[in-house]
Amino acid sequence: MQGEEIVMLFDRPVCRIDAVRWLLMLVALACISQAAFAATKVITDADKGGVVHVKLADQLELRLKANPSTGFMWYIEKESTPLVKLVHMTQTEAPEPGASQPAMVGRPVLQVFTFEARHIGDGVLRLHYVRSWEKPTPEDERFEIRVVIE
Repeated sequence: MQGEEIVMLFDRPVCRIDAVRWLLMLVALACISQAAFAATKVITDADKGGVVHVKLADQLELRLKANPSTGFMWYIEKESTPLVKLVHMTQTEAPEPGASQPAMVGRPVLQVFTFEARHIGDGVLRLHYVRSWEKPTPEDERFEIRVVIE
């Protein structure tokens, strides 16, 4: 073969170009992040007090109704499990049955928290619904769910 060097790979002669292609393909497969294979589990207020099972590197998406125009928002408590890490937070219009109105001030929204399962184990994800300028109290609305990461 002209311009191609023959090398031995696994005790078999292989063209150097083919060996490089195989090596690049293996490196590319190894570099595909686990996130590409991760699943997303969506939980809502209906799951409050329950248990959710996810696999390591999966994402957990929590959707809770809020009304920021009143100052109230959901916040993650300091005592919440360190097994999951918040990777994204946003809000979107809360769907109301039969409503096709544009977003208006005072209308509820969905706060969407996206967590990534970082460590195997189980813990409790805790949030409270408060105004940012007020100290949390035992009477505040809370959301708790046990998270089991396998």
